[in-house]
Amino acid sequence: MTDAGPETDTGSSLPSLAQCQQVIAKSKSSGLKGIRELPALLKPECPELAEILGSSAITTSLETFDRQDAESIAQQTDLKYEANRANLCLLAAGVTSAVILAVAATAGTAAGQVADAAKGAAGQTSVDPSTAKFNLTLLLGLLTLAFGAGAAYFNFVARDQGRVSRWQASRGDAEMARQAVFTTIASAAAGKSAKNVLFGLAVVIRDLLEDQRAYLVNAAQKHRNSSVISSRWGGLAGALAFIGGSGAIVASQGGGSWANWIILAGVFGAAIGAYAANREALNRDRANADRYERTLVALDGIKGRTDDIARQIANGEPKALTVFTGAITDLLASEFKQWQEGTAQAEASLAKLDEELNQLGKPKPDAEQK
Repeated sequence: MTDAGPETDTGSSLPSLAQCQQVIAKSKSSGLKGIRELPALLKPECPELAEILGSSAITTSLETFDRQDAESIAQQTDLKYEANRANLCLLAAGVTSAVILAVAATAGTAAGQVADAAKGAAGQTSVDPSTAKFNLTLLLGLLTLAFGAGAAYFNFVARDQGRVSRWQASRGDAEMARQAVFTTIASAAAGKSAKNVLFGLAVVIRDLLEDQRAYLVNAAQKHRNSSVISSRWGGLAGALAFIGGSGAIVASQGGGSWANWIILAGVFGAAIGAYAANREALNRDRANADRYERTLVALDGIKGRTDDIARQIANGEPKALTVFTGAITDLLASEFKQWQEGTAQAEASLAKLDEELNQLGKPKPDAEQK
C-alpha cells in the first residue's frame, strides 16, 4: 500500500462536524487544557488525530505555554501591584502636602482659640499657640515623606526588575506556543483522512476559536468596569477642581480660615486627577476594551464560516482546515502586536511617576514664604 496523499472517506462513513463536536465536548476542559484530555478521548473514534494530539510537538508547545503563561501572569501581577502602590502613595503624598499649606494658614488661629479655652479652664497665664501648629505641621510633613518614600520604593522595584519587558516577552512566547499547537494540529491533520480533518476542525473551533472568543468577552468587560472606576476618580478630581476655582471667589468675599480649605480643594483635585490619569495609563482600560471588542467581531465573522469549511473538507479539500486555522492565528497575532505596542504606555506611566516624585520633592514657593 503506497502513500498517495490525503486519505478519503466515503460519504456514508464520514461524520458531520456536529457529530465531531459532540465527541470533543465530552472532555471536561476546553482551550489548551482540553487538548491534554483529547488523545485518550479520541483514540477509539479517531486514533490518527489522537496520535497527533499526543505527539512530542504538541506536548512540548503545551509545556512551553504553561511555563511562559505563568511567568507572564506573575510579572503582570507584580507590575500592577507595585505601580498601583506607588500611585496610591503619590496620591497620599500630594494630599498631605496640600494639607500642610492649609494648616500653615489656619492652624495658628485654631491653636490660638484652643489655647484661650484652655487658659480659661485651667487658669493658666499663657499657652503658646505656635506649638500646636508646629506639631501638626511636623506630623503632616513626616507623613508626606513616608508616602513619597513608599512611592519611590515601589516605582524603583518595578522599573529595576524590568516588569514591563519581562511581561511582554513571556506573553509573546506563550502566544507563539498557543499558535504552534493549533497550526501543528491543522497541518498534520490535513495530511490524513477527511474524518481526521473534520475532527481537527472541531478541535480548532472549540479550543482556539471559542476559547479566545470567551476570553475576549470577559476581558473586554473587565476593562470596561475598571475604566468606570478611573472615570469616577477623574470626575471627583474635576468636581474638586471646580470647588477650588469657584471657591476662591467666595473666599475672597467671606474671608475666614475656612476659605483656605475651599481653595485647596483644587489642589486635592489635581492630586486625584494625576492618580486617575496614571491608573488609566497603566491599565489602558478603554484602549484594551476597544481592541478586544474589535477582535471579537472579527472572530464572530470567522465563526460564521465554519459550516463552509466543513463542506469543503467533506468535498475533498483538507487544506481548508489550515486556511481556517491560519485566519484565526493571524488575527490573534495582529491583536497581540497591538497589545505589545500599547504596553509602552506602562513604561511611560512609570516614568511619569518618577517625574511626579521629583516634583513632589521640590520646595513649593508658597510653603517657603509661609
